Amino acid sequence: MKIWHLKFEVDQYDNLEPVEEFMFEKIHSFDGRKLKANWEPLPVRRMEPKKKLALSDAPGFIIPVFSKRALDILYPLIQNSAEDLKLLFSEGEYYAINVTKILNVVDYSKSIYKMYSDGSRIMQFQKYSFRICDDLLKNDIFKIIDEPRRRPFVSDRFKQTVERNNLTGFKFQLVWDSEE
Repeated sequence: MKIWHLKFEVDQYDNLEPVEEFMFEKIHSFDGRKLKANWEPLPVRRMEPKKKLALSDAPGFIIPVFSKRALDILYPLIQNSAEDLKLLFSEGEYYAINVTKILNVVDYSKSIYKMYSDGSRIMQFQKYSFRICDDLLKNDIFKIIDEPRRRPFVSDRFKQTVERNNLTGFKFQLVWDSEE
């Protein structure tokens, strides 16, 4: 079993940015809480239109963003773990992906991490290790309790679905392989 950090190819494609300044509080609200009930579609624009780069199915943004095509393909995998939040964009249909599944699946005895000086929280992981359990096996996109505002993790099934469907703009960093 493999777990990947979900990243985005920000150099080959144009990225999106909010039309208005995206407030710090708004960014921090993407911490596992459900937002859809009160979500007002966020206006976005191309970050570097002068470069004339194509837009991908997953343009770089502050949080994960999927095109309508990517959302349709990946929805069966993420429907119980994330919300799709509409963005307002004149060039196509795009959705912010709010990962709402925060799991307690880290195997701390095999992970390597730094703690804050007060010893109460993890500051940074150098190496992740996960416990193979139902939560890990059932969720194709998730965050962990120690990093609810950081980059989401995805399963091998998620990665393979992206590759099999030739979705563009997705990038994956292997963070754990149960075989190792």
